[in-house]
Amino acid sequence: MGSFSKGAWNFAFVGCQGAPASHCNGDGGAVPASTVDQTPLMAEKPYIVMDGSKFNLMIPHYETNKVGSTAENNWENAETVDFSNVYVGSASDSASTINGKLNEGLHVILQPGIYHLDAAITVNKANQVLLGMGMATLVSTNGNACIEVGDVDGVRIAGVIL
Repeated sequence: MGSFSKGAWNFAFVGCQGAPASHCNGDGGAVPASTVDQTPLMAEKPYIVMDGSKFNLMIPHYETNKVGSTAENNWENAETVDFSNVYVGSASDSASTINGKLNEGLHVILQPGIYHLDAAITVNKANQVLLGMGMATLVSTNGNACIEVGDVDGVRIAGVIL
């Protein structure tokens, strides 16, 4: 972190190099901040890369005690998933369609749009990705949850607006 200008509220810095020292309030001009030197456990957001003429979904591995940012193009730190194992949804898809693809074991990427869901998107397989691109907005039409995750490990949900 290059610099930090004081603020009026408490700030939290986790794993940031150059973060200010923790201080509970702004007395005496100190920055009201909570600082944790290392991020205990984290995973970067999944992302898409193009390799020649084909696309891959990259799922970063978990990292522990992380300090600082991840190097750009750090492909070694991610699982590469061929797009044959990915379903790209559109706003015209129903919850039933999306759930069917998840039940097949596919990762799901949601294109930008407003998804009117009459049931929850349910993720019940370990290590699946539900990734919204742009403004993938999920709207419940029956008062139901938009997303439900079963008792499974490693699920990644990112980039969706609820």
